[in-house]
Amino acid sequence: MVSNTVIRDPDISLKDKAVYAYLSTYANINNELIVGMNRMAAECGVDQSTIGRSLKSLKDKGIIMRISRGINNTSVTILLK
Repeated sequence: MVSNTVIRDPDISLKDKAVYAYLSTYANINNELIVGMNRMAAECGVDQSTIGRSLKSLKDKGIIMRISRGINNTSVTILLK
């Protein structure tokens, strides 16, 4: 489910809100998800660098956490809000 706190925050860009909403569609009951950057970019209709910037911004604001699973493995993303 998309968090009203995130969607209504004026300090979060519209692009970052869209990426957050997209991530929430993959989240399980524990707010965890595994989806690769290629898929995110393709399904959102943007390039990988745009997704990367949004993920960094969301992480820096404490909205998500990313846990690396090693080289060539997709990171686990956890929605914190």
